[in-house]
Amino acid sequence: MRAPHVARWWTPESTAERALEELRLRLVEGAGSATKLCMVLIDGEPAGWCQWYRWGDYPDEAKAMDVRDDEVGADYAIGVTGLLGRGFGTAMIAALVAEVRRHHPGAGLVIAPEAANIPSRRILEKNGFRLESVRALATEPHDRPMAVYRLASSGVDWPVQMEG
Repeated sequence: MRAPHVARWWTPESTAERALEELRLRLVEGAGSATKLCMVLIDGEPAGWCQWYRWGDYPDEAKAMDVRDDEVGADYAIGVTGLLGRGFGTAMIAALVAEVRRHHPGAGLVIAPEAANIPSRRILEKNGFRLESVRALATEPHDRPMAVYRLASSGVDWPVQMEG
């Protein structure tokens, strides 16, 4: 969270210490247990992190995102600068999707990085996510536009278009 390439997206309205404390509470004390935290290690050393959650566990955020309760949201960061631009993020998100679907088979995922975060957006696109909208979200602590991406439920093209 302290690395400049991470902090610019995660801590503009906060501090790295506050963000790390929130993650520590989830990891060590089980606070916010509706959110599942995953540490990403390479040869036993921290390289990044992800967290995922069912949108239904966060109704205000779900409403702001215009998602279904059974869809899943996620956040992530690569902490090691040397891993940037080398396919690590793409592999990390592929593993995250697999882990989410292990717990919630067929679940759709909706993730919203800041619109200006082009590397994060490319990682999602490489994993089959489709851009749904670019807009500010009422539940974010800022008014910068977010790029809302959706990965359809397995076997379902979401949103389903009805004719008639």
